[in-house]
Amino acid sequence: MFKSNYSSQRSSFRSHHPSSHHSPSHQSHRLHLHEKYSTFHVHSSDYEVVFVNNETSTNTMNKLLNHVNTCKQYSIDTESERANNQLSLIQINSIPIETPSRVMLFELKHLPDQHSQKYEKILQMFQLIFRLDNEIYSWGNMHRELEPAKDLIIWPIPAELIDIQPHFSVWYDWARTQCGVQSLSHRNDKNNDNEIIQQHHQQSSCHCHPPSPYKINELWSLQNAFMYGCKLFIDKSCRLSHWSLSLSSSHSSLSHVERMKMIHYATHDVMAVTFLVRPITEQWTFEKIKNRKMNEMLVAFNSIKLPPLSTSKNKKIKNINMQKFATLFRCNDPAAEQISSDDEIYLNQLIEPNDFKNEQDQIEPIDVDYTPVINDDEPTEPIQQREPEPTEQELNGIELIINAENQLEEHHDNEGIKPNEGLEKNPPKRKNKPHRHRERSQAARKRKNKKRTKKLRLHRYRYCVTQPLYFKYPMALVRMVLDEYNIDYVHVKRQEGYLVVGLKNKLIKKQYERQIPEDLFDGRNYQRHYRRQRRTR
Repeated sequence: MFKSNYSSQRSSFRSHHPSSHHSPSHQSHRLHLHEKYSTFHVHSSDYEVVFVNNETSTNTMNKLLNHVNTCKQYSIDTESERANNQLSLIQINSIPIETPSRVMLFELKHLPDQHSQKYEKILQMFQLIFRLDNEIYSWGNMHRELEPAKDLIIWPIPAELIDIQPHFSVWYDWARTQCGVQSLSHRNDKNNDNEIIQQHHQQSSCHCHPPSPYKINELWSLQNAFMYGCKLFIDKSCRLSHWSLSLSSSHSSLSHVERMKMIHYATHDVMAVTFLVRPITEQWTFEKIKNRKMNEMLVAFNSIKLPPLSTSKNKKIKNINMQKFATLFRCNDPAAEQISSDDEIYLNQLIEPNDFKNEQDQIEPIDVDYTPVINDDEPTEPIQQREPEPTEQELNGIELIINAENQLEEHHDNEGIKPNEGLEKNPPKRKNKPHRHRERSQAARKRKNKKRTKKLRLHRYRYCVTQPLYFKYPMALVRMVLDEYNIDYVHVKRQEGYLVVGLKNKLIKKQYERQIPEDLFDGRNYQRHYRRQRRTR
C-alpha cells in the first residue's frame, strides 16, 4: 500500500514552504492562524492512505474490499478541478472497530477501463460502502456533490447520508453554555424564537470560546468550526488545486512537493469530518474534546440519531421598506446592504417559489398588458369557459342599439315600421374588430396573469444549481455577476446560506457548472466586487 512511501516522505514535505494561490495578505493571515492555533494532525500510525486508480494493484483492491465489508460507518468529502469545477476526487475515510482506518482517494480522472476487472472491483467497493444500513457522514450536502458520479454509485444511495454541518451551530451554542468559565449564568427563557435563544446563549458566553460569527441558520465553514470549537487549525490553501492530475504517479505534471501537500490536505480534510462526528452527535463539552485521544476519534461508535433541525420559517409580519430595497438594487452598493440586511433576510423568508398563500406579493409581470392581482379571492377557472367581457366602447354601442330598438317597438303596431329600418339609416359607430380579437377586461387579465404566473413558477427551478453564498451578497450583485459570465438564468434566490439559481435548460446548466467556480460568491470575491464597484463609481 501507499502508506509506507507516504509516511517516509512526510518529514521532507513539512520542510518545504507550501506554495499558495492566494495573495500575500491571505498568506500572512494563514501564518497568523498557524501561530495562534495548533494544527490539526493525525499520526500516521492511526490511518493508511490508499489510492484507487488505474495503477492500483489487484491485491490492494481485494484488501480494500475485505476492509469495507466489515465497516458500517464512513466519512466522505470531495474535491473538484480548479480549472472547470468538475468532480475529480472522492475521499472516503472508513471508521473501523480498531485503528488503523483507511483514507481511500478515488481519482475519478484516472480510473481503469470500464470493461476491466479492476473497474468492476471499484464498482463493488462503492456498493459495499454505500449499502443499506451504512452511515456516511459529511460536511455539506453530499447528494449534490456525488451527483456527477452516478455511474459509480447506486442511485438513489441506499446508505444513510448524514450532513453534520447544519447541526454544528446548535452544538456550539449548547457547548458554550456548558463551559466552566462562565461570565453570566444562563437564563432559562421559554421563548421559542431562535434569535432570542441564540442571544441568550451568547449573553451567557464563556471567556475561552467566542460567540458564533454567523447569523442564525447560517452554515459554518469546516475551518472556522475547528478554530472555534476545537482550537485547531486546518490549512485550506490547497482547496483550489488541479485535482484532475494524478496524485500518486511519478509521471504526474505536479511536482513532488505539490503532490505531498495536496495528499496531506485531502486526507486530513475528510478525517476532520470524522473528528467532529462524535462531539456533535454525543454532545461533548469543550473540555472533553480537549482531553480526547486521537485514535479514539477514528474508530466505530454507537451512533445517536441527530435531532431534527428547528426551522424558523414562520411567516412573520414585518414592515419592510421597499424603497430601501429598490435603492439597493439600483446602486449595487454593498455598504447599503448593511442598512437593510435584516429586511433582506425577512424578505427571502417570506417569499418562496412554491408558496401561493400570498400570491399578490409574488406576481411577476408576464408582459406589458398584465396587471398585478389585487383580489386573491377571485375564481381562477379557465378563461375560455367564460364569454369575454365587452369593452366600454362596445357597451356604449350596444346600449344605443337597445334604446333604439325599444323606441321603435313602442310604435311598431301603430306606424308599421320594421325594427331594423331606422337603424340601417343611422348605424351607431362601433369598433370594427373581430370577436376573437377583443381585448380582455381588467378582471380577465388578472385571472390570466395569475394562472400563467403559477405555471411559470412551477418551471422556475426545473434546472437549478446551488452553491455557497456569502451572507452580505445582495441579489442584485449576484445577478450582475451572472450576467458578466453570460449565464441565462430564470431566477435566483437565497436559501439557508446557499444560492439557488434556476436555469432554462440542461445546456445552460452544464455551461454554469463548467464556467462558474464554486467559491464565486464567497467572502473574498464579495470584497473584490465591492472594491471594483467603488473604483468604477
